[in-house]
Amino acid sequence: MVDIFVYIIFIFIIKTNGFLFDDKEDLILLPSVAFRDHSKISSTNWIVSNQGWYYEEDPLQAKVMEKILEKTIEKDFDINRIKLFTADGQENKKVCIDNFNQSICTHTDHEGRIKNTFQISKNEIDQLIQSDINGTKILYQQSVFNKNIRTIGEIYLCDDNGITFISDIDDTIKVTGVTSSTETLMNTFTGSYKSVLGMSDIYQYWQKKYNATFAYLTASPDQLYPFLREFINREKFPLGSFHMRHFTWFDTNFISFFMSNNYIENPDIYASIYMKYPNRIGKIFIRKYKNDTIGQQRLEQIFNNIPQEN
Repeated sequence: MVDIFVYIIFIFIIKTNGFLFDDKEDLILLPSVAFRDHSKISSTNWIVSNQGWYYEEDPLQAKVMEKILEKTIEKDFDINRIKLFTADGQENKKVCIDNFNQSICTHTDHEGRIKNTFQISKNEIDQLIQSDINGTKILYQQSVFNKNIRTIGEIYLCDDNGITFISDIDDTIKVTGVTSSTETLMNTFTGSYKSVLGMSDIYQYWQKKYNATFAYLTASPDQLYPFLREFINREKFPLGSFHMRHFTWFDTNFISFFMSNNYIENPDIYASIYMKYPNRIGKIFIRKYKNDTIGQQRLEQIFNNIPQEN
């Protein structure tokens, strides 16, 4: 009976800790993309996407998660990464881009996510455009209505002609250990992220040779974006747009991400995309584990009908 009473108190504290702590609210904006509008023959507009997450931290839940992970894996975990997984998304909140010619506002969804698509004119793009080694982009400022919360976001321009490298992150450019749930947990929540040897150099080479843009497509959740961005900067990978999932500590997708083998399906996905758009895909590169004979045979079977280079 005492155990049940303590458990009820514990749950009550977790559910009501907003009254006990001054929880931090913040806004994360993921780099996104813009394409030329071809829906009208005479249009010179761009179709722009804006993505992010507005959240409130929950320090007590973060501490509980930290202790559970440390007990399970017997490692010290980075509390800053954990905080974003136990944070609460702020539902139906008004957020506005306020540095364009006119404000562009939307509301967060039930998870606190921002997923907005809109058009802006070529003239306005030309006023905002910035070019550097990472390609052509525009910067925007997004704010939360009636809150002193503002964040700068990036939108990369993908023109009709050019080369874009669409890259996975886990075990492609960052050591994650997706074949082991324990390794994945440790490499996600502890220590500094480690780069796969040689990948930064080859990405920089492709960027310079082809004047290429980059898009990072990953099953990792967007709560990891700030730490992945730090990794990308530190290891000198080209910057680009990020396309990520979203789930929290209490979401079933949290378990499936760390316990599943979805990475095995990736080659099938790449092959099916090539078969659908053969004229738009130049090459497919897949990192293979050393001495993985079974994996090699599987790749040969999947890509049997796709041209290969030796």
